[in-house]
Amino acid sequence: MALSDLKKKCLQSNKPAFTADEFIDDANNYALGLPRIVSLRQLLPDEDDTTRLPMRHATFTLSEEAIAALNELSDLTGEAKSKLIRRLILRATQTVQLELTPLLKVKNKTGSE
Repeated sequence: MALSDLKKKCLQSNKPAFTADEFIDDANNYALGLPRIVSLRQLLPDEDDTTRLPMRHATFTLSEEAIAALNELSDLTGEAKSKLIRRLILRATQTVQLELTPLLKVKNKTGSE
């Protein structure tokens, strides 16, 4: 093997070029969950850049039954468990808001609050 065989060869890349300064500046965006250069994750088909929110790690305790149900739901749908939990929270929040809306209208009509 000759030394010329060990030379680094240029590979064509589809990634956009950026400078080291741009990469470093994007660290703040990354910390906010909105990177422009470095991607946190691939977007899912039903998501776009405007729906991506910053994520934080959360630790909580579930019963064995809840864990088994979550695992089964994840296997059936092919979706990540964290995404399923986010959807369940969103649906529960929307349900509570729908249930409270008529009560709030009654309170406002009676003048209380």
